[in-house]
Amino acid sequence: MTTSIPVSKEIRARLKGLKERMKPKTFDELLRRLLERSRHSPRDRLGAHPEMKRFSHRDDPQEP
Repeated sequence: MTTSIPVSKEIRARLKGLKERMKPKTFDELLRRLLERSRHSPRDRLGAHPEMKRFSHRDDPQEP
């Protein structure tokens, strides 16, 4: 079964560019790959760092 999804011309062009670069056979395969990639995205790419100290505000401004 096929389904149509309305997207803007800009998004269609970007998807077409990704399709040319990633070489899937269909847009369905391209979207599957993109969804899998986002699901398995490493946390360190999202700004998480296990050794980073917790952020805190300073009461007094830093002097130059």
